[in-house]
Parts: sequence; structure tokens; C-alpha cells
Amino acid sequence: MARPHVEYLQSQSLAWQPSPWPHLAGCHVKVLSRDPANGAASLLVRFPAGWQSAQQGCLSTSEEIFVLEGALDLNGRRWGQDCYGWFPAGSGHSSRRAPDGAVALVFYDAEPSWTLDDRLAEAEATRTRAAVFADAYEMPWESVEMRPLPGTWGPNQKLLRGQAGGDALTMLVAFPAHMHPHQWVGPQELHACTEELFLLSGDCITNVGQMFPGAYLWRPPDFPHGPYGSRGGSLALLRTRGAPLTMTWTSHEVALARAPEYQPVLPRELDALRTRPWRPQSY
Repeated sequence: MARPHVEYLQSQSLAWQPSPWPHLAGCHVKVLSRDPANGAASLLVRFPAGWQSAQQGCLSTSEEIFVLEGALDLNGRRWGQDCYGWFPAGSGHSSRRAPDGAVALVFYDAEPSWTLDDRLAEAEATRTRAAVFADAYEMPWESVEMRPLPGTWGPNQKLLRGQAGGDALTMLVAFPAHMHPHQWVGPQELHACTEELFLLSGDCITNVGQMFPGAYLWRPPDFPHGPYGSRGGSLALLRTRGAPLTMTWTSHEVALARAPEYQPVLPRELDALRTRPWRPQSY
């Protein structure tokens, strides 16, 4: 069974659950999506104030972290809001703490297992050589050479991990306010890669509903989607895997409404959310 298509859910609609993973014992999680074949998972993790990992150890799989609120202390380095990191499989962790609490996006490319290991010198050296750390606030914006449609604006990006044209990218993307296709009608786009997105701020008007901060999607390759608009602009974390991020267009066009009806693609276990669209509190 393939990883289920999620397009889209508001993470606020999910309940916090105690973490089932030993290295996150004492935390609560929201599982945004999971691959039943290999255990790859995308999570929201809430670290309570004063949390710390009980023992030193190593993770069996790579780990990506993006801090949404608060701060983490990982191996002696402070990771504040909008800090990003990637640890390769086998990385040693001598210290994992959240003195004042934190909420983070966490991504695993396989089922994570935690190996207790007091001999962290070799693993720590591996981590130092290969780990990625970026404070996104300190990174400059770069323009993206993918101007979607005539009369619209392409996004700006901050590339957190990977290289343009590569098979695995993690980036921040930002769109301006009042973006929409000409006369609110346009073709749909397709990508050869999988695409995963978490909306950090602003809004995104889509053909299946309007996304607000906390919205999440995981899309399989070659699935037509869009067109898109935004009233107030948007900032999102985007991950792609399996092929370079390239854009092709459908021959048909789709009308985009300013206030679209929520018509998500969700796995069966989330059927209850189809008729419960989440909206931020009004004025």
C-alpha cells in the first residue's frame, strides 16, 4: 500500500497523541501522514517545557526538524523558531532538550528506531560532518524561475536542503498577496516528484478549499493540482522527493473561486474531516 494522498487537512483538526517512539517519550504528536510500507512519517511534535531525552543514542533513519514555536537544544546548539536541521541516519545525540517547550515539524524517511549508545564519538563525528543547520531568518530570499501563469507572480524561495534540480529538496516558498490566475481560471500543474507542504503563515486558495496556517498536504507524483491564489500571501515549508521539481501543465483549465468549498482528498481513516472544514476565528 502506498503512502496515502492527503490534500489537504488542517492539522488543528487532529488530536494530540502520546508519542509511540522511545526517543520522543514524554512528547505528544500529530501524525500528518505515514507510509505503511516503510514507516516514513511526517509529524507535528509538541515538546513540553523541561523535556529532555532520557538517554544518549542514535537514530536509525534521517531526521528533519523545523521549529515552529519555542526552542530546542540539540547536541548543545539552540534551535529557535524557524530553525531547520537535517541529521543523517546513524547520527549520535548526546543531548536533546526543550527547556521552555517547543513545537516542531519532524520528518522521517523510514520507521525511526532509537539505539542506546554511550560510545557516541564516531556517531557524533558523522553528525558533525553531514548534519545541516539553517536559521531561515538569516537566509536571503531567491527568486524561482517557475513563473506559473501569465499575469501571476512566481514564488520566492529559501533552499534549506538539497540543490536545484536534485531529487530531494526542502525549502521555504513565499507567494505575494492578491495572487491569482488571469480572470481566476487556469490550467493545473503536475510534477514528477512527490510533494509535501505545510503552510506556516498566510493563506492559499486552492481548487479543493482555502488553506490556513497549519494546513498540510502530501501529494503523489503526476497528480493534477491547482490553480492557486492568495488573499494575504503565504509562507510554506515544501519537501519534494523522487525526481527533480519540474512543472508541466494540463490542456484543460479549472476555475478558481475566491471562497472555494472544502473538497479534500483524504485517507479513509480521516473521513470524518471531510465535512468539518476548519476556519480561523473571525474578528
